[in-house]
Order: sequence, then C-alpha cells, then structure tokens
Amino acid sequence: MKRTAFRMIDPDTRIDIEASIGEFVKDKRWFGSKGKAIQHVGLEYFSPFAETFFLCICRFFYGDGSSERYFVPFSPLGSGNSFVAVRFNTGTRKLYDATDDPEFVLAFARLIISPGRSPSGNGQLKGEKTPFSQSEEVPDGVVKKITAEQSNTSIVIGDKLILKIYRKIIGASNPDYRIPVLLWQKTGFRQTPMPVGKVELDLEEKFLIATLFRYLQGSTDGWSRFTDRLRSSLQNDTSMSGLLLLDDAALLGSLTGSMHSALYAITPRNEFSFHSYCKEFLLPGIQANLEDIKNVFSTNKNLPELIRIKINNLLDSMSKHLERFHATSERFQNESLMAVHGDYHLGQVLYQNRSYYVIDFEGEPMRNASGSFILSLPYKDIAGMIRSFDYALAYSLKASSKSMSQKFRIGWLDKMMRQFLQSYLEKSNIVVEMELLDLFLAEKAIYELKYELNNRPDWVDIPLTFLERL
Repeated sequence: MKRTAFRMIDPDTRIDIEASIGEFVKDKRWFGSKGKAIQHVGLEYFSPFAETFFLCICRFFYGDGSSERYFVPFSPLGSGNSFVAVRFNTGTRKLYDATDDPEFVLAFARLIISPGRSPSGNGQLKGEKTPFSQSEEVPDGVVKKITAEQSNTSIVIGDKLILKIYRKIIGASNPDYRIPVLLWQKTGFRQTPMPVGKVELDLEEKFLIATLFRYLQGSTDGWSRFTDRLRSSLQNDTSMSGLLLLDDAALLGSLTGSMHSALYAITPRNEFSFHSYCKEFLLPGIQANLEDIKNVFSTNKNLPELIRIKINNLLDSMSKHLERFHATSERFQNESLMAVHGDYHLGQVLYQNRSYYVIDFEGEPMRNASGSFILSLPYKDIAGMIRSFDYALAYSLKASSKSMSQKFRIGWLDKMMRQFLQSYLEKSNIVVEMELLDLFLAEKAIYELKYELNNRPDWVDIPLTFLERL
C-alpha cells in the first residue's frame, strides 16, 4: 500500500504530531501493534471538525516493513499526561483523545442521525443512516465509554445508542458494519443490534471511521454471565449438575445456528474451496503455531515438570495428527466456504431478556483485514464458542480457588457441547461433520497453547488438557 498525502498540512503541525503520536498511542488499548518497533509515523490527514475538534489519520511504519493507518480524533478538553502538544498560529495547544469528550461523541452521533456532508478541510465527512433506522434520535442522558473495548472505542449514549469509533482503518467496507446491515436488509435475523448508520471520511479513498447501533439496555456479555454463574455455583455446589449451564448452551446453539443460516444466505459467490483454504491458511497456520510452541517451550525452563511432559508428548505425536488433519482436508475438499463471524466466543455475545445477541463481526483482532467477508466453514465459529465454554469453567475455578479433575472438566465440556450442537442443528440447515469440528477445535486449542506459553504460562493447562484428547 503506497503512502498517500491526502492534503496539505501545516509543517509545524506535521512535525509535532509525527514526533509525539507514537508515545501517545503506545499505551492505548486500541493500538494493536504494541509489540512492533515504530520506525516512523506519517501524518496523512489533520483537519478541524465542528469548530472545536480535530480529526487525524496517521500511518505507522514498522521495522518489519508493514504499516497501518490509525484514526485519532482530538479535543482541546481533557486532563492527565496523555496528550499531544501541537503548535498553531495562536500558540501551542494540548490535544487529548476526543472520545473522552461527550460533546465530540454527540457531534458524531448527530452527523449520522441527521445525515449530510460536513466540510472537513479538503475532505468530506459524510454521515449516513440505514433505511430501517428512520425514527432514531440522539438521546439525552449520560455518555459513557466502554472501558473493556480494545481494538476500537465504543461509547454508550443515553442507554439508547452505542457509537463505535474505528481506530485501525481498513477502508470503506468493514464486515463489522457491512454484515449487520445485510442481515437486517436481506434476512429475518434480528439477534444482532440494529445498525443505525455510519460516518465515512471521503478523501482520495473512503474510510469508515464510526458506526452507530442501537444499544441493548441492561444487557451483559456472555463471558461475564457464564463466569458469574459458575463462580456463584462453585460457592455452594461443586457437583456436575450444579455447574452445567445447559440452558445457556441451548440458547447459544440456537443463536449460532440461526446466525449461520442467515450468513449463508448473504455469502457472496466465491470459487475458494475448502481444499485451497486448508492448503493456504488452515494447515500452514497449525504448523506455524506448533513450531512457535516448540521454540518457546525449548527456552522456558520454568514450567512444572508435569506440564513439560505433556507438551513433549503432544509435540512428539503431532506428526501423526498433522497427517490426519491433511487427510480430513482431502476428504472434505469440496466443502463450500461461507461467511462466518470469525472471532466467535462468549465475549462477542450479549444476554438480554433470556436471549443472546451477537456483536462484532470484524474477525480476529490481528487478522490482515481487508474489509471483505471472513470466509471459512461454520466450524470455525462453533469451535470458538466451545473453547470459550472451556475457558469460562477454567477461569471460574481459578478465581474461586477450586480444582476439578481433568475427567470432570472434560465431562462438563462434553455435556455443554452436546447441548450446544443439538440446539444448533435444530436452527441450522447445516450438517455438522464431527471430523471437521475436531479439526477446527484442534486448530483453536493449538493457537491457545501458543498464546498461553507466550503470555500466561499459568493458563497452559487449559488448552493442554483439551489437546490431550487428540
């Protein structure tokens, strides 16, 4: 991707921001490349908005040759040490993250609710409503940032709407917005919050920089619901029946089946076969993760001896499992790929009034996003949710200082998985091939093992216990 200078920028402004923006973003939750060395930063766009605020797009160039664009809006109102100092003809001003300023949030929401073009320097800022959101208004009430948000920034407005500011810019088409719009337009699937509209910055290229959705008031995310219920049960009852959340597993199976039926209906025609998908992405990814596990394991001498023995056994047996994975890919090579969620787990669903709703269709945070649909088999999402069940139980046990045998944990997960799949099949016209599901479950757990070895060695036992089933 070539470097683009979208407009003339005052030289002092350019120097100030390019020199300080790296320090500004390094501790932000939404900056996804903290592990990369920033070689230099190019300021591509800087312009006032709504008289008070400034919109900024920077390109970060890294030591590995890659680059990313980030959208950073600024406000002169703020406090603390997280700011950039920028010279203007009226003097140097401190600029803070505008998403902390309620007036900026409301200005962006109004741009969507009352669509039109707003001049912004040499570019155009365009708000647009979806055709099914005609009655929406910017509500009165508290403007509250969701602190758990990571790759983007989400702000709740009056418990009615939620504004998402996209930090990493991937173009005008983002599946996180495009898919919910298509689901609402072309299918009867309503278990995702209604998209109200979007904001695009129309320069030499179009960039999606914000979206607005209805907010599910009183909802809680699936991870919090699961872990709260499990920890509450662990205080009083440690029997299998007391810890099973079969009602939630059934609701999530139904949600996933309905979602996949709807996603299948809007999947664009494609010639990309499962055989090619395995050859180019799935199997090389598994092999690369196993190599990473081997390398990290060889240098980490602090793991408990039992864990070291289990990882050694896994690595010794992986050649035969890779042969089995290759055989599976050959046997099912004619399976058709479809649009999937791509990063499906308990943190990506919301619970409200005895129903679950799915959110965040962007896919995995570190994927090389191009704005296109995420194509795979539905097993990618199914495996993600089943592995999330396993993590919820393991986390709750650790948080409650309780322990369960490996046999108990596997039995609990098997019962949850059976209930999930039974409800999934009742809502989906997709036949579940267990051999394919095992392949995607293994892929997910191998990735988890690599992640835990690198980041949370105390959690290695969670994916390792599951992988022993291979």
